[in-house]
Amino acid sequence: MTESTNIGVVFLAAGSSSRLGRPKQLLQYQNKTLLKRIIDIVTPFQFTPSILVLGAYTQQIRDAVNLENVTAVYNEHWSEGIASSIRKGVEESIQLNPSLKSILFVLSDQPFVSTKLIQRLIDKHNHRNERITACSYKENVGVPAIFPKRFFPKLMKLTGDVGAKKIIMQHSEVVDEVVFKRGYFDVDTTEDYEQLQDN
Repeated sequence: MTESTNIGVVFLAAGSSSRLGRPKQLLQYQNKTLLKRIIDIVTPFQFTPSILVLGAYTQQIRDAVNLENVTAVYNEHWSEGIASSIRKGVEESIQLNPSLKSILFVLSDQPFVSTKLIQRLIDKHNHRNERITACSYKENVGVPAIFPKRFFPKLMKLTGDVGAKKIIMQHSEVVDEVVFKRGYFDVDTTEDYEQLQDN
């Protein structure tokens, strides 16, 4: 695997899954929960640190998922929206690794993220590591995405239910894209989950 030195990873898994009515992080797919699946895909790259941001279902997730390969932190402001989890992830990452150069952000509800995709993101980012490296799908650009250190202050200023995509769109001139054909699909509703089971 390609060197991922000085890149940390933040798993964003603090949401309440309000449209689904139960924690999407714990939905089963390919004999694993969605959260455990993404952790297992990312762990072999040995990102330092590896931060899991929890919120709404912290205890249920801790009880159900083996979290030995991540540093789980509680975002007490999770109800504000995803921006608070991004801020928490950046803050904790810098504390654990002050020499950190970049952070990869991943979600637990994009079931088609693969080892190959993460590898491609790292490879592209290592070539021009002062730029944002993000996934493109269906005319959108978003996560998984790697942000270099110079964008940490902007990530720390996000508020409300606004994710890292806002910064990607604001700085499109310094974004390198990796095609992720099925990146548009995430699990928000029961219908989404039923569709996933048919794959």
